[in-house]
Amino acid sequence: MISEGISEKYNTVKNNVGLFDFSFEGKIKVNGEGRIDFIDGIVSNDIKNLKENFGIYAAFLDRFGRILSDCCIYRFRDFLLITLPFSQKNRIFEKLKDEAILAKCNVEDLTLKYALLSLQGPKSKFLLKDLFNEEVTLKDFQLTNKKISNETINNIKNNDNKKTDNEIIKNNKINNAEITIIKTKRSNMDCYDLFFKGDFHNEFFKIISDAGKKYNIKKISNETYDILRLEAGIPLFGVDFDEKTILSEVSEKAISYIKGCFVGQEVIARIKNIGKGLTAKKLMKLEINANEKFGKNTGIFKENKKIGYITSSAFSPEKKKVIALGFLDRGFYDDAKEVDVGEDKINALVYNLS
Repeated sequence: MISEGISEKYNTVKNNVGLFDFSFEGKIKVNGEGRIDFIDGIVSNDIKNLKENFGIYAAFLDRFGRILSDCCIYRFRDFLLITLPFSQKNRIFEKLKDEAILAKCNVEDLTLKYALLSLQGPKSKFLLKDLFNEEVTLKDFQLTNKKISNETINNIKNNDNKKTDNEIIKNNKINNAEITIIKTKRSNMDCYDLFFKGDFHNEFFKIISDAGKKYNIKKISNETYDILRLEAGIPLFGVDFDEKTILSEVSEKAISYIKGCFVGQEVIARIKNIGKGLTAKKLMKLEINANEKFGKNTGIFKENKKIGYITSSAFSPEKKKVIALGFLDRGFYDDAKEVDVGEDKINALVYNLS
């Protein structure tokens, strides 16, 4: 089960809107005339055909098809923005920096220069309309640039009971600060990432929080987010997979089989064309008839034979049972619809990742 506090925040996201702070995520900017060919040649998905103001899920691989990092890549008019796990940011940044000169590109680490807040929940779109004084309509992975409306800023100032206004708000220094809004897929809920200069983190956090009071907005913890992303079947690097994992074992969404060459393509193509998509193991979603989550590496069994292990789990208030991600061995991930989990052999249903 989960605590009352986590349950309250979970219900806020499900019914209203939650505010998440993902500013810790790695952010790398790539510009220069050769940026498209450069990045297309080293990631697993198709960047050449990515439309301007859209993004795509992809991965950096080694030559054996193993995942150095997963990422999202967004195509702006003059540059590419790569978001990725903080733990892998330095490694990928150094890799790109070493190769960028020959590709006539520049690479910049924006991780500490830019903030990233996220709105999730059915009331997110209404809060966005209040913030920007217009409807924000985006497709998945589409982005747009907006500025907080003067009306919103003035309302915050007028409703502030403190004797001294925040200096940046009072001097209207944020009036011209641009926010990039990206419709993302971090959970099963409506989700909009807000990307802006880190200098304005506290001010924008205050404005969004104050404007969201009418929607019962709450700051959402990592533990609550873990429930939401597991319900959506979204794996995390360093938790559900790592540098020893072949991309085909985790996600087909990050792979283009028709693009040009990229690092690790030979292995990925061989699995698809010769191995008919079969891998040694595959990441699956499980619904377990239990009230308490299971530790990492808890065994998964079929007829008392261990056939896999749990990578992460959490109790889902919506499902009223534990949801988990875990690897199943070859010969079982295609056919096993029911399995047993843990020493007590608790029954679980198995699903492909969505």
